[in-house]
Amino acid sequence: MTDTLSPVDPLLTTAAVPVTTPVTAVVVTRGRTGYLATTLRAVASQARRPLRVLVVDVAPGEDQHVGLLLDQVFASAPQPVPRLATVRAPHARTFGEAVSAGLATLAEAFDERPTPWLWLLHDDSAPAPEALARLVRTVSNAPSVAVAGCKQRTWTDPERLLEVGVRTTRSGRRHADVEPGELDQGQHDGRTDVLGVGVAGALVRRDVWDALGGTDPALGPFGDGLDLSRRARLAGHRVVVVPTAVVRHAQAAYHGLRPARGGAPQAADAAAHEVDLDGDGEPDSADPTRSFAARRSALLHARLAGAPLALVPAVAVMVVAAALLRCLGQIAVKRPRLALAELRVALLVLLRPVPVVRARRRARATRAVARRTLRPLQAGWRDVWRQARDRRLARREARRVTSAPSELELRELAALASRRRTTAALVTAGLVVLSAVALGRLVGPVVGGAPLVGAALARATTDLHDVWTAATSGWVTTGLGAPGPADPLVVVLTPLAALLGGDLGAALAVVVLGGPVLAGLGAWAAAGAATRSVGVRAWAALVWASAPTLLLALGDGRVGAVLAHAALPWVALGLVRAVGVQRVDQVLSGLSTARREVRVDADAEAEARAVAAAARWDEATHVLGADAPRTRQDVRVEVAADTPASDDPASHDPASHDLAPHEATPDEAHVRTPVRGVAAVPSPRGPTSGALPVTASVSAAPARGATGATAQVAEPSVAAPSATVALVGAPDPTGSVAAAAGAALALAVVTASAPVLLVPALVLLVLVAVVVPRARLRVLALAVPSLVLLAPLLVEAGSRGSAGIRLLLAAPGPAATVEPAPALDRLLGVPADAATLVPAGLPAVLAQVWPYLTGGAVLALAALALLRGRAVARGVRTCWVVAAAGVATGAAVAAVPASAAPDVVGPAWTGAAVSLTFLGLLGAAVLGADGMTDRLARQTFGWRQPVVALGTAVGVVAVATALVGWGWTARAGDAVALRAPTTPVVPVVGQQGALSDAGSRVLSLEARADGTVGWALLRADGDQQVDHAAAVSTRALTGPLDAPTTSGPDDATAVVDALAARLAQGAAGDVAPDVAALGVGDVLVPGARDDSPASRAARSSLVGVLDATAGLERVTHDGSGTLWRVSATQGTAVTSWARLLPVDAEVADVTTPAEPVAAEVRDGGARVDPGAGARLLVLAERADPGWRAWLDGRPLPAAEDGWRQAFEIGADGGWLEVRHVQPIRTPWVVALGLTTLVTVLLALPLRRRRGVRT
Repeated sequence: MTDTLSPVDPLLTTAAVPVTTPVTAVVVTRGRTGYLATTLRAVASQARRPLRVLVVDVAPGEDQHVGLLLDQVFASAPQPVPRLATVRAPHARTFGEAVSAGLATLAEAFDERPTPWLWLLHDDSAPAPEALARLVRTVSNAPSVAVAGCKQRTWTDPERLLEVGVRTTRSGRRHADVEPGELDQGQHDGRTDVLGVGVAGALVRRDVWDALGGTDPALGPFGDGLDLSRRARLAGHRVVVVPTAVVRHAQAAYHGLRPARGGAPQAADAAAHEVDLDGDGEPDSADPTRSFAARRSALLHARLAGAPLALVPAVAVMVVAAALLRCLGQIAVKRPRLALAELRVALLVLLRPVPVVRARRRARATRAVARRTLRPLQAGWRDVWRQARDRRLARREARRVTSAPSELELRELAALASRRRTTAALVTAGLVVLSAVALGRLVGPVVGGAPLVGAALARATTDLHDVWTAATSGWVTTGLGAPGPADPLVVVLTPLAALLGGDLGAALAVVVLGGPVLAGLGAWAAAGAATRSVGVRAWAALVWASAPTLLLALGDGRVGAVLAHAALPWVALGLVRAVGVQRVDQVLSGLSTARREVRVDADAEAEARAVAAAARWDEATHVLGADAPRTRQDVRVEVAADTPASDDPASHDPASHDLAPHEATPDEAHVRTPVRGVAAVPSPRGPTSGALPVTASVSAAPARGATGATAQVAEPSVAAPSATVALVGAPDPTGSVAAAAGAALALAVVTASAPVLLVPALVLLVLVAVVVPRARLRVLALAVPSLVLLAPLLVEAGSRGSAGIRLLLAAPGPAATVEPAPALDRLLGVPADAATLVPAGLPAVLAQVWPYLTGGAVLALAALALLRGRAVARGVRTCWVVAAAGVATGAAVAAVPASAAPDVVGPAWTGAAVSLTFLGLLGAAVLGADGMTDRLARQTFGWRQPVVALGTAVGVVAVATALVGWGWTARAGDAVALRAPTTPVVPVVGQQGALSDAGSRVLSLEARADGTVGWALLRADGDQQVDHAAAVSTRALTGPLDAPTTSGPDDATAVVDALAARLAQGAAGDVAPDVAALGVGDVLVPGARDDSPASRAARSSLVGVLDATAGLERVTHDGSGTLWRVSATQGTAVTSWARLLPVDAEVADVTTPAEPVAAEVRDGGARVDPGAGARLLVLAERADPGWRAWLDGRPLPAAEDGWRQAFEIGADGGWLEVRHVQPIRTPWVVALGLTTLVTVLLALPLRRRRGVRT
């Protein structure tokens, strides 16, 4: 039988001499820590003394100081003194093992009867004097109680609660009924029976401890008390909490204040750990993330150990799934270290099943009641939802209390926000209306489903699957196909196409037609980082939307250039926010009147303002009860003589300074909220450079009317805070990981749309990282998504050597070569001939300068910005460096021909480089214009005001004329050469071949007025955007970089050239075998390009020739042109994309018994029947090592068949698959997916919340 305590014994605690209780107090420590002395003194001060005090030292080395400290503490304690013992247990891994080892050693050393109760204490848990007496009283009156826990309070602020018992959900997640920082007002003192209690301060029956085997050896220091309580409950015992028994618990392990296992205890650090300036009950040096992995491991172990046996596999699967989701969540809240811990902990717990098995066996051996008896003590989903709601409201209230703006400040901030939103809406509406007027003739047909085509824009009628295949397969489906990576632009447009229902054409139309609006919105947002003036931001947005480089690119349908131009401002905005130098909306706080240090100009007017401000401070201190001057005349303001004055008047303007961190003032230091110690008084925010600090010294002035000399009589000193002017509103910028991730995504879009900008972007990022070392890693990481996205292109460029430079300079999409403009024109924002932007009817002189009005105004303002003082000098210089990088890039593009159009070789589009130049110049102009009104207001009227007014008028008029002029010329069809044809290129009957099982092509023959015939192999309705890639078009260029030549046609192209010439001249004999061998099922002669007699005559002649050609059968003639079906005069012409032929057969022999193969073999596979003998699988594609074929999963060997790709298939039948495999495709797609996912999660603007204990 277990000895119990008499219910009468606790009544003796009122005696003057402490009463000894048959309890063994066990204190576990790792050497002489900084908390141990306090805990031992608390034990020695108990109203009811334990019979024995056992200190278990788990430190690895010898430490005699623990025993000496124990004797020293109890030597000064009143009698009777408990039996003291110190036991070393260096091999104990957990608290429970240390207690068991200490009890076993104590039993061997002292042949005494064990006490019926154990009082378990951590070295950082100091009990209140009445704690043990309250516990003993509770268990004496309730013999069914086996575990009694204390109410735990924080160590540094004992008025705040930690826990009053423990509850969990049915899944095992800890449900904290006590909010962080909650004050103890007795609101939880009604609790008794609970699911669990913490072991710190718990009173445990010795027989129950022995029967349960102590705590779980796999747990500690987290979750051991809950597990012990849970098993005690299932064994049929009660677990209660005694709210009147209080323990101060430092939670050193939870806060990450413990040294690593094996490390020496650091007693001297306890004082630092007890520093709690914010008064939230947690040490300021605490970092709970250090213990996250251990806490998470304990939780997962408890879930696996406590789940019913039939549900353990499901729980294991949920552990893995939850780890993945939680990993993503940790990344989203910018905690990558914890994200890795989520995965690592889950794997370690699942890969170590032995501790789980032992824990389940131990629990099953002592279980006496069913698990469902615990449900009344567990938290339900309503409790979880209610707690989440309450915490959300508490956080919102805490943020409101933290900012604590007055009604006046709220109105000021609301007015700023209202002006900002109104101006942004007006700018957006204006650009939308302008775009609708200029492009209205295209919007209607495009919305109706018509494709958008132009000089550099092809149709896009492929579905999402084909787009993704083209983007990742490493095979460009142009003509007879060619190896090479697709343009990265296709990858970027794929998500947008998916959002639009898988329609790539719609995605292209949104980018092109919405280019001005998208560009204006981006420039509005980016300009907000340089200025908070809505007028300057609106001007910058309209200037960027009217840039000639954008309008010319839009007119030709250069999707990449338009998208790069629209995305560049977002890169700039994200980079500025990532570094933390952006402007924010802030207004002067009412607390600024309570400042001794005021920033003013060193002139009489500013000094007067400083006098008034200091007087207001004195009034404030008088209200607060301090000794202060009684009148404003008693205040004297002295300007520090040793403070250098700025030579720039703008440097005194608070709006023109970068914001910097501050130090808290005395009037704030002790004003705290009960929620995580957030200061209730707003922190002062303001400029820290370029202003003159003015010291307000308080002294007594002579009485009015006094005669004689003036005597300075010092007043009692007032502790005036040394702080800057307080501002409220948006918090001070300190750098943002989310902004850096957003900039990385925008930079990936820019470099994918214009790969030519990759190198200058990398150079600029390195320069920024050098000058901003505190954000170096963050800045350099911006390039990672771009490098991953462009990896196939970079590999291809690297494999070509110096010729790979052309690939990096080339523009994505169909090649459309134009002559680049001179360097000066490019500096003014004009990349090529801009005559299409000039409205008709202008005078010759005005027409010549019309395209340069906007760029000239921006360049002039950017140059004037260099004259600004140091307040914005660094930003202006940085913008000029960006402009210089754009100029250098544009010069390289103009000097190296990298565009091989069908008829001409020339430089690629320089517009992307010009956009980069224009971005730098516009940024410098915006910085120079920032705060202009405030600066002029401080100057007497003179030459400055008229000059600024004139410059403003020129800038506004320039952008207005550019926009109106473009709208006029675009509506007339001059500035925009895009078309939205409603007639298909290939008649519907001709498109059926590509959609059928044969997957055949259409051979388009175009008769030109000069007597030549052009040809094209079409796989869909006309030339497709995904059929073009810079990797293929630049491959035809050979020779020196500055003077390349085009290489001759390869064997495949030569075959088609010969066939087209034969058809145009009137082929003798049946042409069906030769045409079918190319996978062509139809021949098309489109309508004439123009109505000139020569074109009509050439087309009529070609049609007549084809009508008389054997093997071609006319099918239809409509607005798209004339179509012939390939039909052999003898035998059957197999026009399938893939065919099965005998090994020794001729491909173009119509008598060869060819078998068609369904085109589905390239989209998942198709079944083929067995043959009579060995066969070849012949594809109507160029041969390339990347082609792979499998028959029932068995790789097929490649065979030689001229320029065609062929495989040896044998006589067997089965499931046939054919794909082009890029060697780096799988690792690249995986890396791209992971990089994109992580970057998108990091870019989410989610707050990092302070976690609660789980």
